[in-house]
Amino acid sequence: MMEKLSPKNKKAIMIFSMIFVVYLAYVFSFEKAIAAFVLNRQLKQAGHPGEEPDVAFPQLEKKHAFYQAVLKGYNVRREDRENRLWQSVSAMAIAKNVEINFSPNMSTAEKDTSEIVRGVVAQKFTFRGSYFNIVKLLDTLAKSPGIGKIADAKLIKKTANGNEEKNDKLNLELQLVGKEN
Repeated sequence: MMEKLSPKNKKAIMIFSMIFVVYLAYVFSFEKAIAAFVLNRQLKQAGHPGEEPDVAFPQLEKKHAFYQAVLKGYNVRREDRENRLWQSVSAMAIAKNVEINFSPNMSTAEKDTSEIVRGVVAQKFTFRGSYFNIVKLLDTLAKSPGIGKIADAKLIKKTANGNEEKNDKLNLELQLVGKEN
């Protein structure tokens, strides 16, 4: 049948069939690909609520590592904690030429019940010595691992009975806080 057609008609049929094949390719393949591309672009522009962009992930990892390092400083061993803590702190005080005092009523403070459940412990100490020795002791305590962190420090220049001191000795009331592990 194609043999009986003129060359002009053959060209017209070939052009028509090429257009028909391109149309079928568009309908069955390209149309869906273009629709998916447009949808992808719209979703990227709209974003998802509550979802962080991929750029923030390295910063989140850095924050997580920082907070883990901070929390590690608060860790205190659970077994024989009070004796170990007392020995460590008193050894540091003696090394820095500072007197240490222990009074049972200062060692236990009222705690929040949520702190007890989470294993948060607090211990109070009283030191007596010169200003420079107390500062050296504070520096040593702040850098020491396994005893917790300094939560409260009060520097006082009065004796226990309230009289003013005539010498250069100061009293330091210190509270260490840690998390039992």
